[in-house]
Amino acid sequence: MEIYISQFKKKIKINLLLTIAFFLMGIVRLAVLIIPFRFISRSIGERMAESPIEVNYSTYMKAAKVGWAVSKISQFTPWESKCLVQSITAQILLRLIKIPYTLYLGLAKDESNKLVAHAWLRCGGLILTGAREKDRFVAVAKFSKFSKEDDKGKVKY
Repeated sequence: MEIYISQFKKKIKINLLLTIAFFLMGIVRLAVLIIPFRFISRSIGERMAESPIEVNYSTYMKAAKVGWAVSKISQFTPWESKCLVQSITAQILLRLIKIPYTLYLGLAKDESNKLVAHAWLRCGGLILTGAREKDRFVAVAKFSKFSKEDDKGKVKY
C-alpha cells in the first residue's frame, strides 16, 4: 500500500510541475511578445556571469526534472514555445527553487546567410533546454543567477 501512495505522490508532483510549467510558459510567451528584451534581460540574471559547472546530485536531478517538464510541455502549448520561451520558463522555475543556472543567447548564420538566434539553459554540466541546436551557435550573451561567491568561497543563494 505504501508503494502505491508513494507512486501517487510522485505523479501528483510531476503533474503539478507540468501544470506550473504550462501556465508560466504562457506568461513568458506573452512577455516576450510585448516587453522589449532589454527589460526582460534584467530579470533573467547577472549579465555575462556564469553559474558553477559542478552541482551536487540532488540539484542535478531537480534541474533535470525542470528541463524535462519544460521541454515536454512546450510540445502541447497552443502558442509558439521556442527556445527563448523554454529557456526563460526553466530559468524562472530554477530560480524559484534556488538552483544556479546560466542562460545563453547565441547567433549563427543560416543557409541564406541570415542571422538566426538561439537560447539554451545550463545547470551544472547539464543543458536543460535548447541542447539539440546549441552547437552551431556562438554564445554572444549569458545571464546567470546564484553565480557569485561570498568571501568564504560559497555560492550565494
